[in-house]
Amino acid sequence: MNLELKSWSSLFVMIALAWALGACTVDEYESGDSRYSYMRAEFGMIHTSEAGKTDYLLTDDGDSVAFDGLGMVGWAAGADSMYRALVYYDVSTSRFFSAKQVLVVTPAKPAPGKSVSTDPLTIESVWVGGRFLNIGFAVKAGNGDSIASSQQLGLMLEGNTMSQDGRRILNIRLVHDQNNMPEYYTVRGYMSMPLASDMKGASIRLRANTYKGEKTFNSFIP
Repeated sequence: MNLELKSWSSLFVMIALAWALGACTVDEYESGDSRYSYMRAEFGMIHTSEAGKTDYLLTDDGDSVAFDGLGMVGWAAGADSMYRALVYYDVSTSRFFSAKQVLVVTPAKPAPGKSVSTDPLTIESVWVGGRFLNIGFAVKAGNGDSIASSQQLGLMLEGNTMSQDGRRILNIRLVHDQNNMPEYYTVRGYMSMPLASDMKGASIRLRANTYKGEKTFNSFIP
């Protein structure tokens, strides 16, 4: 089985606004016991039985969900592969509704003498789950942006330090290049950083430049 985590070794991850704007939404409302009454949203890894079609989900909580029929995931191009996603499905029937791709990013080391962009963005949530550090973020975008017009996001490893009680601390910087795009609309997305086995018991100190100034987000790896 090919495990496609979509990791990038380069500093930046290109995020096309056409992808980002394609968030999972339910565009109809039904009261009572409707088709969406038992909808659940789960982070995890989906398996593709063939290109663009998923047959089951491995959730961050360790559960396996076999879908009732194949679900369409056009962004998952590989067959017999695993992709990280935010998945919407019916918890009672295991019917698949939709899945939004989660970017999987490995931190890069800074290149000597090369500056990085730290344009502001919004950090909505940071948590550890599924052996990933997960980041919910939001960027500003303009109207009518094409696939070729994209921003850049990534993670940079700033080094390791030790806490007073001897705990290892990984210092990570979230970097962002607005790429001169207008800032009219809010576009939300998720990013996951894989956690290696030797990170167990360590803490992660994530720094980011937000619209409310420089912020630090601390997480513990159990």
